[in-house]
Amino acid sequence: MKKIMLLIAFVLVVAVIVFVWYMGVFQSIVIEEQDQGPFTLVYQEMTGNDMKQVGEITTTLDKLLTEHGITHRKPLDVFFPDNKAEIGFAVENSYPDQLIALGEQMKVRDIPVQHYMVSHFPWRNKMSFIVGYMKVDPALKKYRSEHNYKTVEAYALNNGDTIVYMQPVVK
Repeated sequence: MKKIMLLIAFVLVVAVIVFVWYMGVFQSIVIEEQDQGPFTLVYQEMTGNDMKQVGEITTTLDKLLTEHGITHRKPLDVFFPDNKAEIGFAVENSYPDQLIALGEQMKVRDIPVQHYMVSHFPWRNKMSFIVGYMKVDPALKKYRSEHNYKTVEAYALNNGDTIVYMQPVVK
């Protein structure tokens, strides 16, 4: 009986290690500086960091954009130091009429090309944003501190199989 319990415990431990490895917990974080953008952001404002609310906004906006024929888009969220956020999608500039048709339903703004601190993290599932934030945010803070950069907004762009975390370089 003890051997069976030990075997079950061993299998569970291995399964947990494999899962956290798959989620990127053991991945080293590299920060690079590079230009990114421009982006056209279609978004809704949010206060706080309630992931359930982020999911609801993303789902609603995804449906709205589909209804308006806007298909080339990637989730892009902007988080500000004052606990405010813009939850939305980066859309290609090839949809001017559809963006106008959104009217008051969602906000639209252009984000110009900027120089960013950038890090990449694997996208596996919705938990990837949480694991990625826990791994990348401390690395960005350290890099920002070492280079005497100001604390500014942070961007998270879901680029298919990778989440691109970005913070503008501001001295």
